[in-house]
Amino acid sequence: MSHTINGTDAQIREMLEYYDGYLIKGENAHTIARAKLENVVVTFYTTNTILFQGKSEDGEYNIWAKRFNLPIEAEVESHYLPYQTMSAIGCDEVGTGDYFGPVVVCSCYVRSDQIEQLKRLGVKDSKLLMDDVIIDIALKLKNLVQYSILVLPPERFNALHRPEDNNLNFIKACLHNNAINSLKKKMAPEVPEIILIDEFTPREKYYHYLRKLSNVEQNVVLIPKGERVHVAIAAASILARAAFLKEMHELSKEIKIDLLKGAGVAVDRQAVGIIKSYGLSILDKIAKKKFSNTERIINYCQENNIKIKE
Repeated sequence: MSHTINGTDAQIREMLEYYDGYLIKGENAHTIARAKLENVVVTFYTTNTILFQGKSEDGEYNIWAKRFNLPIEAEVESHYLPYQTMSAIGCDEVGTGDYFGPVVVCSCYVRSDQIEQLKRLGVKDSKLLMDDVIIDIALKLKNLVQYSILVLPPERFNALHRPEDNNLNFIKACLHNNAINSLKKKMAPEVPEIILIDEFTPREKYYHYLRKLSNVEQNVVLIPKGERVHVAIAAASILARAAFLKEMHELSKEIKIDLLKGAGVAVDRQAVGIIKSYGLSILDKIAKKKFSNTERIINYCQENNIKIKE
């Protein structure tokens, strides 16, 4: 059996980044790349068709069906049901889609007897909430749950380099592992029934990124759209987002410009104006320079004869 998705250009890019490290590119004129995992092969065609084949193809298809609001195989959904009522550490990150600002990861412990209380509080995926609501809920969460937040400022992000791996996913994996270990120390001697991460890469690749590190938490389950499976991941996403907003406010105050979120054209335009005032080196402090935005910004300045200070 197989499944297919007719993807947009943006969806194709997202999936290719996700499978980085598994890709065999350009095997023939009809394919963009092929990702070969243990029990499934995902083929990307130049027509923007994505084909899932193999023993676990239905589960792999469901990862993307959930993200892209497509029909889901119901039996795979049931696989996650036992997790929903467990006492769990949930882990999520924010800032990885924003050119300006830090990457923030939060791990959050929610006991089984707190689950309904957090749901009544309005805890859900932070992407579904307005910023003022996120800040309000985060303040309440801090008095209810144990958590650990790690903030990686742009300067440190820019200094990290792992040429043999996808750099962003490597960074995320390290931050998640550190946040989990930090929270487990705070919780001791209490231990969670399960540790859940909102999936950003396949499980085997997650541990590949951590292969050279010590003190790696081995009992982690990575779940697509994890904030819908357990409220602990949703709570972590809210706490992480609130911390990200605080950091963005501080950076904005420092350069006296309200920095935009995201990584689109408006962000590029704002960055051009900022470097005209502060010089190119300001990007070290406020932006993730490895994003493709940097190249676009520099090219724009060169093409339009905009002189910028180094």
